[in-house]
Amino acid sequence: RVLNAAIAPDPRDIKWENAHINLSWSAGREWTANVALGVGAILWSVPVAAIQAWATADSLASIPGFEWIMSFDGGDLASLVNGYLPVVALLAIILLLPIIFEWIAVNYELRKTHSDVEKSILTRYFYYQLANIYITVTAGSIWTSLSDILDHPGNVFAILGKSLPTVVGYFVTLLMT
Repeated sequence: RVLNAAIAPDPRDIKWENAHINLSWSAGREWTANVALGVGAILWSVPVAAIQAWATADSLASIPGFEWIMSFDGGDLASLVNGYLPVVALLAIILLLPIIFEWIAVNYELRKTHSDVEKSILTRYFYYQLANIYITVTAGSIWTSLSDILDHPGNVFAILGKSLPTVVGYFVTLLMT
């Protein structure tokens, strides 16, 4: 196409620094960014699993000077840290996602309107939230039950029925926080 005719956006919505960018150039960069972010969503399990493994009272107690966490207040602080630290650490990383997505939309893809940038951020954030829910709820229990499933493939639903509720506490804490 040589000409793309459409209703003009509001002048306040236009990102004037990107107005001169060729649409095909921007579309190619959008495709590249979407592929990279899709791979990132698939690999989102790596930081989530790392947070769940390292954000524990035992990990903190292994740092010199933090040994007191395990015995403070009869171990109640360790329970609190084990319950909330993984959730808070994950939420801190999730808070960075919109900033990263905005930078990609404005500086890499060179999108032309603020509304297009916002739509891009929301769409990508939604997909990362879906990946996060899948990873925290289903993947955690599936990986722990994988050996049982491989040993007894006929009992897949019974095994998953017993293992899925084990991550409910973490997921409820994530939602409440």
